Amino acid sequence: MEAPRLLLGLALTCIFNATAFAQRAEDPQTDQRKGQPFEIARSMEATQDEIVLGSVDARSRLPKLIGQIAERLLAAEPSLWRDARNDHAAVIYTLSGGQPRVIRKVLQLGNASETERNLMTGALAYVEGQQAKAKQILMAIDAMALAPSVGGYVALAQSALIAKENPARAMSLLDQARVLAPGTLVEEAALRRSAFLADEMSDLGRFVTSSSQYFRRYARSVYADNFRRRFAESVAHFGLTSDAAQRAKLTNLLRELDSEEQLKLYLLTAQSGILKGKIEPARYAAEQALRLSEETGLEKDRAKLYEAATKILLRSPEAGLREVAEIDERHLQKRDVELKEVVTKTGAEIQKTADDAQRPSDVGSAEPQSSSNGNDGPSPSALIESAQMALSQTEALLKRAGP
Repeated sequence: MEAPRLLLGLALTCIFNATAFAQRAEDPQTDQRKGQPFEIARSMEATQDEIVLGSVDARSRLPKLIGQIAERLLAAEPSLWRDARNDHAAVIYTLSGGQPRVIRKVLQLGNASETERNLMTGALAYVEGQQAKAKQILMAIDAMALAPSVGGYVALAQSALIAKENPARAMSLLDQARVLAPGTLVEEAALRRSAFLADEMSDLGRFVTSSSQYFRRYARSVYADNFRRRFAESVAHFGLTSDAAQRAKLTNLLRELDSEEQLKLYLLTAQSGILKGKIEPARYAAEQALRLSEETGLEKDRAKLYEAATKILLRSPEAGLREVAEIDERHLQKRDVELKEVVTKTGAEIQKTADDAQRPSDVGSAEPQSSSNGNDGPSPSALIESAQMALSQTEALLKRAGP
């Protein structure tokens, strides 16, 4: 029994020693691999992934890391830039906010193939603001034919280059970027941009889809707060529609958010609608805001102000004025205090004009003045139009006044 055990022990020892030797033999190759530019650039992409997951610390580290990566890439052996993977790393680094001097040096070395040199030249032109040159080079490249690691960045840049002249094509390129780089900062940026591009195109369906996907996938992203601010402006834009079907789509989207978030967005929409003269959509937003303020206990006075303002302009100036007068200005921001003053003044003028129109022309007459003689004062629609004009002029004043 001892002999088999001894043989087994020797066999295991040989296997162990052979494995250890192989690992030691691979170590130089592993060390060399770690010095490859495409490996170096991955540390930046890993940090970007942390940012997408909500790491504020990762975002604060990124500028320093970009500088450190620049030094390592500049120190790389010139022969390494014959590898397309390393050329792509230079493109990724550059399009991620890296220092242009890196890719400029790689181009000067002249070791890259013509195809990769063309791609790098386009990327450099893009980050240096040479729009015409960047467009000429990059738009001729099929991002889907590139390695996914670099293709997503290229599609994102292509979209930005043509967003103004061809928004539909730009939207398609954003979709390509998402397909090529799912779960990365590229996809996060592509979703953000597609939502706002949809706003510019007045494409509510696409806006709803992109925004919903963003909130589900990247609500924790470091850039999510910026997205919410822009999203709120877009909601105010789309929320001012009089189309019931479109408004229903927007309402369903907002239901995906928590009550406080919904309240903020409805308040913004109501305020924007009042100032822009879109009173009916503003009324709907104000009513939703009032309901949510009752649920959350937040912003009650602000919601009441907007609801009362729409009541003044749509249904009952007298009742609306009473409600506005009951609102405590101490609970309002400066903009809303000024809005309250404008609404009160406008409402009083509407009420006075309406009262004058109903007052008999002769003191002894028991009948009100006929509305068919054309001299009984402005019509209700004219009053509303006048009020809306005054409020729209006030919008610029309130914007200059700040929050």
